[in-house]
Amino acid sequence: MTPAVVDDDPPSGSPARSRRRMVAGLMGGALVGKLLGFARELTMAQVLGASLVADGFRGALTAILLPLAFLQNESVPAIMIPGQRDAQLRGDAPERLAALTVALTLLAVVLMLAVQAAGAWWVDAVVGGFVAEGRAMTLDFVRIMALGMPASVALNCLAAGEIALGRARLTNLRAGLLNVCIMIGLVLLALTGRIDLLAWAFTIAFNSLAAWGVWALWREGHLSLAGARPALVMEAGLDFLGRLRPLLALPFAEQINIWVERLMASRIGTGTVASMDYARTLTDSALLLVSQPVGLGVLSSRPPADQRARIEALAAPVLALALPASAFLVVFAPDVVRLVFFRGAFTEQGVVLTSQTLRGIAVGLWASTLGWILLRTLNSTGRNARAAFVLVTAYAANVAVNLATSGLQQSTDAGPLLLGLGEAVRSLVLLGGAVLALECRGRIAVLVLIGCGPAAVMLGAGWLIQDEIAGLVPRLAAGAAACLATIALAAAVLMPATCRAVLAHIRDTAVNRWRRR
Repeated sequence: MTPAVVDDDPPSGSPARSRRRMVAGLMGGALVGKLLGFARELTMAQVLGASLVADGFRGALTAILLPLAFLQNESVPAIMIPGQRDAQLRGDAPERLAALTVALTLLAVVLMLAVQAAGAWWVDAVVGGFVAEGRAMTLDFVRIMALGMPASVALNCLAAGEIALGRARLTNLRAGLLNVCIMIGLVLLALTGRIDLLAWAFTIAFNSLAAWGVWALWREGHLSLAGARPALVMEAGLDFLGRLRPLLALPFAEQINIWVERLMASRIGTGTVASMDYARTLTDSALLLVSQPVGLGVLSSRPPADQRARIEALAAPVLALALPASAFLVVFAPDVVRLVFFRGAFTEQGVVLTSQTLRGIAVGLWASTLGWILLRTLNSTGRNARAAFVLVTAYAANVAVNLATSGLQQSTDAGPLLLGLGEAVRSLVLLGGAVLALECRGRIAVLVLIGCGPAAVMLGAGWLIQDEIAGLVPRLAAGAAACLATIALAAAVLMPATCRAVLAHIRDTAVNRWRRR
């Protein structure tokens, strides 16, 4: 069976230009997805707040995504994208993508059936700190949302295959469609009072987009049904598992980390699980808008001749932006949460829980932003085992901090802050491990030390603003101005040549316009 339309047009422009277009597309799609995700979280805060229903829905998300970690975590694109890139050179990329998608989707079907069979036990293991009503509600969510597990895995495979082609359509659509469907589910919940509609919205989103992705890639000739033969499916699945073996510790470490965090959060009190996700709505911007698109662009390109120069060129602007921004969130976390979420069902308790979590995560936000990009650099050069070791060590550090502080989490009012600081430790270990694994570790360390100067200026200015300005909006406006000023200062000290070139271009443009008058 042949596809209806085959797109044989070669990509236009140089490979470097194509990669830049793809990275720009990923950033644009991530921005749209982030805006929709932000709207989703605002809607959820308005309708549910930091309540038992919000905790149950997020607990169910964890329960269905944990078993899928090794099929759709960060190791999958690290394996699939280079593999598909090589398959394109051999000429069998459509068959290989179809075979691997079928193989991993079948594994996801088995995991879905296991979750359905062990539903009550599994929910107790994930969020055992919930009250009985919360566990029962979470189980109801899991029964419905588990129906989207196979589609989620299939969609992840298809998206990785597209990125290998230099396109980001499914990657960009995934987050956007899911966010829109969840918002529709929230509106229907508010109108009808039926909380199950929220779970159905999640399931319908994944199944619909996966079906469309299969049809679209087949129609364009990038997915061949000839690859769905049992022998090819078995071969592709075994090949993937073989490549996954050096990274196998990674999904298990991620699962354990998420499980421990959710379990600890469920024991602190109602609303803590939801508050952690509300905080991540703000901090994940760095990952979605910077780390993910840049990292995937690095992963989809051939390693350059001068790897050290590329790493330094990536690190300097990231640090110039991320260090002052992290310092801003540390100081102004309560004000940001109050401005963004404090309305509707989102109470003062939600502000306290979410701002504590946000402040803790922000301590290491700059490190995770750069660390993920450097980790992709390791993947792009084939050092997957080393990258996996770095990431597993980071997750282990996070788990160790959460377990070591479990008593304080429940006996003090700083439980969410301690969980946030656990994630900050993970970010710092991630960056440190990635830097040690690369050949330009000394230069990266120097850049970090230089960038800490503007960040310290932001911290000092922020505390001064907190003491001197009373109103919420004026205080945040002054803090944002200080943040922009320190970002400019960081750019000046980390990228002096680039800044001089930009200023010279602005000056020349202004002079030319004045002369034309």
